[in-house]
Amino acid sequence: MKAAFYAGMTGLTAHQTAMDSIGNNLANLQTSGYKTEEVSFQSLLYDDMYANTDTNPLTGYGVRAVSQGVNFSQGELKSTSGALDFAIEGSGLFAVQTGGRIGYTRGGDFGISMDGTTPYLTTATGAYVLNRNGQRIQIPYKADSTIDTDAIKAQLGLFTFRNPDALTPGANGVYTANAQSGAAQAAAAGSTIRSGALELSGTSALDEMTDLIRVQRGYQICARVLQTADENEQTVNNLRK
Repeated sequence: MKAAFYAGMTGLTAHQTAMDSIGNNLANLQTSGYKTEEVSFQSLLYDDMYANTDTNPLTGYGVRAVSQGVNFSQGELKSTSGALDFAIEGSGLFAVQTGGRIGYTRGGDFGISMDGTTPYLTTATGAYVLNRNGQRIQIPYKADSTIDTDAIKAQLGLFTFRNPDALTPGANGVYTANAQSGAAQAAAAGSTIRSGALELSGTSALDEMTDLIRVQRGYQICARVLQTADENEQTVNNLRK
Protein backbone atom coordinates (compact mmCIF):
# COMPACT_ATOMS: atom_id res chain seq x y z
CA MET A 1 0.00 0.00 0.00
CA LYS A 2 2.81 2.38 0.87
CA ALA A 3 4.46 1.71 -2.47
CA ALA A 4 1.36 3.06 -4.20
CA PHE A 5 1.48 6.20 -2.06
CA TYR A 6 5.15 6.72 -2.90
CA ALA A 7 4.56 6.11 -6.61
CA GLY A 8 1.67 8.57 -6.73
CA MET A 9 3.37 11.22 -4.63
CA THR A 10 6.71 11.14 -6.47
CA GLY A 11 4.88 11.04 -9.79
CA LEU A 12 2.96 14.19 -8.95
CA THR A 13 6.15 15.98 -7.92
CA ALA A 14 8.03 14.90 -11.06
CA HIS A 15 5.22 15.86 -13.42
CA GLN A 16 4.83 19.24 -11.68
CA THR A 17 8.55 19.89 -12.24
CA ALA A 18 8.14 19.00 -15.91
CA MET A 19 5.13 21.32 -16.25
CA ASP A 20 7.09 24.16 -14.64
CA SER A 21 9.90 23.64 -17.16
CA ILE A 22 7.47 23.59 -20.08
CA GLY A 23 5.80 26.74 -18.75
CA ASN A 24 9.17 28.48 -18.61
CA ASN A 25 9.94 27.43 -22.19
CA LEU A 26 6.59 28.74 -23.42
CA ALA A 27 7.07 32.02 -21.55
CA ASN A 28 10.32 32.56 -23.49
CA LEU A 29 8.99 31.93 -26.99
CA GLN A 30 9.85 35.53 -27.92
CA THR A 31 13.10 35.77 -25.95
CA SER A 32 16.01 36.11 -28.36
CA GLY A 33 18.70 33.50 -27.91
CA TYR A 34 16.63 31.46 -25.43
CA LYS A 35 17.42 27.75 -25.38
CA THR A 36 14.92 25.06 -24.43
CA GLU A 37 15.26 23.36 -21.05
CA GLU A 38 14.65 19.61 -21.23
CA VAL A 39 13.37 17.35 -18.44
CA SER A 40 13.09 13.57 -18.29
CA PHE A 41 12.02 11.02 -15.68
CA GLN A 42 14.17 8.54 -13.81
CA SER A 43 13.01 5.58 -11.72
CA LEU A 44 13.59 5.73 -7.99
CA LEU A 45 14.86 2.85 -5.84
CA TYR A 46 13.53 -0.63 -6.36
CA ASP A 47 12.96 -3.20 -3.64
CA ASP A 48 12.08 -6.89 -3.42
CA MET A 49 8.35 -7.48 -3.52
CA TYR A 50 7.07 -10.50 -1.61
CA ALA A 51 5.68 -13.16 -3.90
CA ASN A 52 4.96 -16.83 -3.31
CA THR A 53 7.33 -17.93 -6.08
CA ASP A 54 10.96 -18.87 -6.45
CA THR A 55 11.72 -15.52 -8.05
CA ASN A 56 11.50 -12.15 -6.37
CA PRO A 57 10.06 -9.48 -8.68
CA LEU A 58 10.93 -5.89 -8.02
CA THR A 59 8.55 -3.08 -7.21
CA GLY A 60 9.46 0.58 -7.73
CA TYR A 61 8.87 3.55 -5.50
CA GLY A 62 8.02 6.04 -8.23
CA VAL A 63 10.00 8.46 -10.37
CA ARG A 64 11.81 11.74 -10.14
CA ALA A 65 12.34 14.51 -12.66
CA VAL A 66 15.91 14.97 -13.84
CA SER A 67 17.22 17.75 -16.01
CA GLN A 68 18.62 16.73 -19.38
CA GLY A 69 20.19 20.14 -19.60
CA VAL A 70 19.77 22.93 -22.12
CA ASN A 71 19.46 22.32 -25.85
CA PHE A 72 22.04 24.66 -27.40
CA SER A 73 21.38 23.75 -31.02
CA GLN A 74 21.63 26.67 -33.45
CA GLY A 75 18.47 28.76 -33.67
CA GLU A 76 17.12 30.66 -36.64
CA LEU A 77 18.68 34.06 -37.25
CA LYS A 78 16.54 37.10 -38.04
CA SER A 79 17.91 40.28 -39.60
CA THR A 80 17.05 43.50 -37.78
CA SER A 81 17.79 47.17 -38.16
CA GLY A 82 19.19 47.43 -34.67
CA ALA A 83 22.68 48.85 -34.40
CA LEU A 84 23.16 46.98 -31.12
CA ASP A 85 21.68 43.64 -32.21
CA PHE A 86 24.12 40.74 -32.48
CA ALA A 87 23.66 37.03 -33.17
CA ILE A 88 26.04 34.09 -32.79
CA GLU A 89 26.52 31.65 -35.65
CA GLY A 90 27.98 28.44 -34.29
CA SER A 91 28.83 27.59 -30.70
CA GLY A 92 29.53 30.09 -27.95
CA LEU A 93 27.86 32.58 -25.65
CA PHE A 94 28.27 36.24 -24.77
CA ALA A 95 29.59 37.00 -21.27
CA VAL A 96 27.62 39.42 -19.11
CA GLN A 97 28.10 40.79 -15.61
CA THR A 98 25.36 41.63 -13.14
CA GLY A 99 25.58 42.05 -9.40
CA GLY A 100 29.24 41.14 -9.40
CA ARG A 101 28.55 37.75 -11.01
CA ILE A 102 29.41 36.63 -14.53
CA GLY A 103 26.82 34.80 -16.63
CA TYR A 104 26.54 33.75 -20.26
CA THR A 105 23.79 34.26 -22.82
CA ARG A 106 22.95 33.77 -26.49
CA GLY A 107 20.65 36.78 -26.47
CA GLY A 108 22.18 39.69 -28.37
CA ASP A 109 19.53 42.40 -28.15
CA PHE A 110 21.81 44.88 -26.41
CA GLY A 111 21.39 48.48 -25.34
CA ILE A 112 23.28 51.30 -23.66
CA SER A 113 23.60 52.09 -19.97
CA MET A 114 25.34 55.14 -18.55
CA ASP A 115 27.85 54.85 -15.72
CA GLY A 116 28.31 58.49 -14.87
CA THR A 117 29.10 60.03 -18.23
CA THR A 118 30.43 56.84 -19.79
CA PRO A 119 28.11 54.74 -22.01
CA TYR A 120 28.50 50.95 -21.77
CA LEU A 121 27.03 48.07 -23.73
CA THR A 122 24.41 46.22 -21.67
CA THR A 123 21.72 43.58 -22.06
CA ALA A 124 18.02 44.45 -22.11
CA THR A 125 17.96 43.87 -18.33
CA GLY A 126 20.95 46.12 -17.61
CA ALA A 127 23.74 43.53 -17.26
CA TYR A 128 27.10 44.73 -18.59
CA VAL A 129 28.32 42.91 -21.71
CA LEU A 130 31.97 41.86 -21.44
CA ASN A 131 34.78 41.66 -23.96
CA ARG A 132 37.13 38.70 -24.42
CA ASN A 133 39.21 39.94 -21.46
CA GLY A 134 36.24 40.11 -19.12
CA GLN A 135 36.03 43.92 -19.20
CA ARG A 136 32.99 46.12 -19.80
CA ILE A 137 32.59 47.38 -23.36
CA GLN A 138 32.49 51.15 -23.71
CA ILE A 139 30.33 52.33 -26.61
CA PRO A 140 32.56 53.63 -29.46
CA TYR A 141 31.33 56.33 -31.83
CA LYS A 142 32.27 57.30 -35.35
CA ALA A 143 33.22 60.81 -36.45
CA ASP A 144 29.60 61.51 -37.36
CA SER A 145 28.51 60.59 -33.78
CA THR A 146 26.81 57.34 -34.83
CA ILE A 147 27.55 54.09 -33.00
CA ASP A 148 30.50 52.16 -34.40
CA THR A 149 28.89 48.73 -34.70
CA ASP A 150 31.99 47.09 -36.21
CA ALA A 151 34.15 48.26 -33.31
CA ILE A 152 31.69 46.78 -30.81
CA LYS A 153 31.54 43.51 -32.76
CA ALA A 154 35.33 43.28 -32.68
CA GLN A 155 35.34 43.62 -28.89
CA LEU A 156 32.56 41.18 -28.03
CA GLY A 157 33.77 38.18 -26.05
CA LEU A 158 32.62 34.77 -27.23
CA PHE A 159 32.98 31.85 -24.83
CA THR A 160 32.24 28.14 -24.85
CA PHE A 161 32.30 25.27 -22.36
CA ARG A 162 33.37 21.65 -22.24
CA ASN A 163 29.75 20.63 -21.62
CA PRO A 164 27.48 23.62 -22.36
CA ASP A 165 24.29 21.55 -22.04
CA ALA A 166 25.00 21.30 -18.29
CA LEU A 167 25.05 25.07 -17.70
CA THR A 168 22.72 26.23 -14.93
CA PRO A 169 19.74 28.16 -16.41
CA GLY A 170 18.86 31.49 -14.82
CA ALA A 171 16.51 34.38 -15.42
CA ASN A 172 16.38 36.24 -18.74
CA GLY A 173 18.20 33.52 -20.67
CA VAL A 174 21.43 33.90 -18.69
CA TYR A 175 23.36 30.76 -17.71
CA THR A 176 26.06 30.20 -15.13
CA ALA A 177 28.96 27.77 -15.14
CA ASN A 178 29.22 24.83 -12.77
CA ALA A 179 31.42 21.79 -12.18
CA GLN A 180 29.59 19.77 -14.85
CA SER A 181 29.79 22.43 -17.56
CA GLY A 182 33.42 23.29 -16.89
CA ALA A 183 35.01 26.71 -16.94
CA ALA A 184 34.50 29.23 -19.73
CA GLN A 185 37.05 29.29 -22.51
CA ALA A 186 37.45 31.19 -25.75
CA ALA A 187 35.07 29.94 -28.44
CA ALA A 188 36.60 27.72 -31.08
CA ALA A 189 37.31 28.93 -34.59
CA GLY A 190 34.28 28.73 -36.84
CA SER A 191 31.96 30.63 -34.55
CA THR A 192 31.12 34.10 -35.82
CA ILE A 193 29.09 37.11 -34.69
CA ARG A 194 26.59 38.76 -37.02
CA SER A 195 25.66 42.37 -36.44
CA GLY A 196 22.17 43.63 -37.18
CA ALA A 197 20.65 40.22 -36.44
CA LEU A 198 19.17 38.23 -33.56
CA GLU A 199 18.92 34.53 -32.86
CA LEU A 200 15.30 33.57 -32.29
CA SER A 201 14.16 31.45 -29.37
CA GLY A 202 14.91 27.76 -29.86
CA THR A 203 11.56 26.75 -28.33
CA SER A 204 8.87 25.24 -30.55
CA ALA A 205 5.36 26.11 -29.35
CA LEU A 206 3.95 22.98 -31.02
CA ASP A 207 6.45 20.67 -29.32
CA GLU A 208 5.94 22.30 -25.93
CA MET A 209 2.16 22.12 -26.13
CA THR A 210 2.36 18.45 -27.11
CA ASP A 211 4.65 17.77 -24.14
CA LEU A 212 2.32 19.75 -21.87
CA ILE A 213 -0.66 17.58 -22.79
CA ARG A 214 1.39 14.42 -22.21
CA VAL A 215 2.68 15.62 -18.84
CA GLN A 216 -0.79 16.76 -17.71
CA ARG A 217 -2.18 13.29 -18.49
CA GLY A 218 0.63 11.75 -16.46
CA TYR A 219 -0.13 14.13 -13.59
CA GLN A 220 -3.80 13.12 -13.65
CA ILE A 221 -2.90 9.42 -13.57
CA CYS A 222 -0.57 9.92 -10.59
CA ALA A 223 -3.29 11.85 -8.77
CA ARG A 224 -5.68 8.98 -9.39
CA VAL A 225 -3.11 6.45 -8.08
CA LEU A 226 -2.74 8.50 -4.90
CA GLN A 227 -6.50 8.81 -4.48
CA THR A 228 -7.05 5.06 -5.00
CA ALA A 229 -4.28 4.19 -2.54
CA ASP A 230 -5.91 6.47 0.04
CA GLU A 231 -9.32 4.89 -0.53
CA ASN A 232 -7.86 1.39 -0.15
CA GLU A 233 -6.12 2.41 3.06
CA GLN A 234 -9.43 3.71 4.44
CA THR A 235 -11.13 0.44 3.53
CA VAL A 236 -8.46 -1.59 5.33
CA ASN A 237 -8.73 0.63 8.41
CA ASN A 238 -12.50 0.19 8.49
CA LEU A 239 -12.14 -3.61 8.33
CA ARG A 240 -9.93 -3.51 11.44
CA LYS A 241 -12.63 -1.86 13.51
